[in-house]
Amino acid sequence: MRTVTSRRLLASSALAAALWMLVVGARWVFSQLPGGGAQLGSLVPDLVSPSLLWGPVGGWLIVIGLGGAIAVGLCHLLFTALAARHGALLVGAWFAAVAAGAVVGLAFDVAAAWSFVAVSGPRGILVGEFGALAAAGALWGLAVGWLPGLVARTPAPARADADAAPQARRPVWLVPAAAVAVVAVVAGGVLADQARTDAIQAEADAQREIEAQNTFGALPDPHAPGEPVPTAAPASGDLDPQWCTPDKATPLLGEPDAATGHRGLPIRLMNFSDEPCVIEGYPDVAFGDQNQHLLAVTIEQGGSFMTQDPGPQRIEVPAGGYAVTYLGWDAASPHGALVTKTVYAAPTAGMVRGSWGLDFDLDIVEGSTVAITAWALDPNPFPSR
Repeated sequence: MRTVTSRRLLASSALAAALWMLVVGARWVFSQLPGGGAQLGSLVPDLVSPSLLWGPVGGWLIVIGLGGAIAVGLCHLLFTALAARHGALLVGAWFAAVAAGAVVGLAFDVAAAWSFVAVSGPRGILVGEFGALAAAGALWGLAVGWLPGLVARTPAPARADADAAPQARRPVWLVPAAAVAVVAVVAGGVLADQARTDAIQAEADAQREIEAQNTFGALPDPHAPGEPVPTAAPASGDLDPQWCTPDKATPLLGEPDAATGHRGLPIRLMNFSDEPCVIEGYPDVAFGDQNQHLLAVTIEQGGSFMTQDPGPQRIEVPAGGYAVTYLGWDAASPHGALVTKTVYAAPTAGMVRGSWGLDFDLDIVEGSTVAITAWALDPNPFPSR
């Protein structure tokens, strides 16, 4: 009698495990169908979070599927054995399927929420739909549990065997085995979720590397440290009333020029007023990178390979006339670097800087040295080419 009952219980729990894995597999297959076929998956209970069943066939799908099925089978066997002493195995095995589905579903809930718990503590379980898999598991057991119940059913044991039956049907190893299986489900789910996160990050890094190969400078990083570009540099003294202030003149960015390994860029100051204005010395120039931060560049007053510095002198810019200054620097590799995306300039330190967002590439990168010439009259601001 005991052997027959034990076989019935094992067969009942094996059927429960097979039914659980069948539903998980069916849900996964439906999710892989193209177009509207994937919507058929909504008819099948979602017993495992899709985030845990990722990657090619044979990977985490098998690990999570087999691990969950084993846990369901052991939990079902344990719960059925607990009910065996009463002899009502049809009902006992049925609701053992409900309990096993709920317990294993809760284990997958914990695994799916683990990354949120690790970051936010217990509040992390409030993110997403924690408990949904446990409810789905219980619903699965309620829907299919009658099948293992039919397999497990047996007539009530005789009174003389009543005391011996529970031990025959409830081996002491079941409790630790079921507990280990449930813990293994949680651990496997956590590992699957972490592997998926790592794979997504690796794919994103690879895509960023591809984009970086085709992008001038490093890709913008909204989390990069840095300081904003100041609106003005500290003034070195009081301005002359005749100075080319913003109400009389405005700087204009020119077109870059290049020679082998060297670069140049003019900045002109246009006097748009009806009266002459005065300018002297060197302009105030700064550079902004792709993250809208101040680019670390060394500014030197003087000439370069492509520019000649006339030296600081007081010049008078006639009405409608122009003054010009030149920036000069050596070419640099922009690959993966912080590069100039905005140029800031003012006629002199202390004035508010104007800015130009660039529609061309400028290889003034972090660490570059830029030479700036003093202002000089520009008799031919727009030479014919």
